Amino acid sequence: MRSTSRAQPARTGVLLFGIAVVLTACAATGADAPGTSPVDRTPFAGLAQCGDQPFVAVFRGFTAEGALVEQLGSSPSSDIYGVRPDGSVAPVTTDLGSYEFGIAADAATVYASPAPAVAPTAALTPPTDPVLAIAPATGEQTLVLEAADVGAVAPAPDGSRLALTVFSAAEPPGTGAELPVLVDLPAASAARSLAPTAATGRTGPVAVATRELTWSPDGRQLAFVTTMPDASQEIRIADASTGETTTRHRSDATIALLSLDWSPDGTTLLAVEGRAPTDAGLSRDRAVEIDVASGRSSVVLRGVRGDLVYSAADGSRLTMLDNSSESSAVARTWSRGPGGRFVEISSSEIGSDLGVTSADRLDIPRCALP
Repeated sequence: MRSTSRAQPARTGVLLFGIAVVLTACAATGADAPGTSPVDRTPFAGLAQCGDQPFVAVFRGFTAEGALVEQLGSSPSSDIYGVRPDGSVAPVTTDLGSYEFGIAADAATVYASPAPAVAPTAALTPPTDPVLAIAPATGEQTLVLEAADVGAVAPAPDGSRLALTVFSAAEPPGTGAELPVLVDLPAASAARSLAPTAATGRTGPVAVATRELTWSPDGRQLAFVTTMPDASQEIRIADASTGETTTRHRSDATIALLSLDWSPDGTTLLAVEGRAPTDAGLSRDRAVEIDVASGRSSVVLRGVRGDLVYSAADGSRLTMLDNSSESSAVARTWSRGPGGRFVEISSSEIGSDLGVTSADRLDIPRCALP
């Protein structure tokens, strides 16, 4: 389950989209709608505790300390934070590792990959990144595998596999692309790639970068965002067994697909479309729901400013990390009414007591969805 512009930019390269070796209704935001109840202060109150696990959500948080160790050509360093059932926040990592991560469906494990401490500048090959299994209850970390330039991490709903994006080299040296791969757990064998995409009517290089991995609830399909050479983007869905891939949504070069989540009932994909702000600096980003079967999309929220994910098992709630404030991150939740219109029901600062100034990569385990 899954920012406005990513705090850590996507890694790119050029390669034919192929085999990787390693595996409607709109609601205004930020204010109460006329005739509704006041917005409360508990955005995570509706989530359910997952057995004895400590967290009902995880996110990537940025602090003033992290800004002092900003990676070369990248963003301020960051850590993973967990949200408890009462809405309070605690760190999952404390080393400013700038992690890509995903939490398992039972909330018992966070699979995470830290970025290298210093970004390579002239290397012809990308760094090898570790993928760790972190137990939220104890903080214990176990090395799962190592892969080239890991850009996204998503555990399958049944816990049997990991989906990653990894770097696949091409010719000439120094070029390549981030591509999706699957890893069976425990990682005793090599990762296996998703098969090449079905013909799209395009010729020449097709995939520059892949990110925003999200699994279907039944674990049979994987959706992701692919950036094309002309800077347009596509949301693709791959069969996890055969690798057969289809395109379900396209955006032109003026729109960035910033967030992607699969609905708990498996029928829709939730995406945030990023656009240049207005002359007054107001957000023009909007959230759309995309029908998985037909590819038809509809706008469900306008003016969003961060990661947006489903936060109820019936798809009736959405939760976002809003970074519009310069000094804190804010969590907001919307509820879908009988007419399909989303209305904001809760809003609160998150992690401010720990010095968190902004946040992204919100991930809610399926066990926490009421």
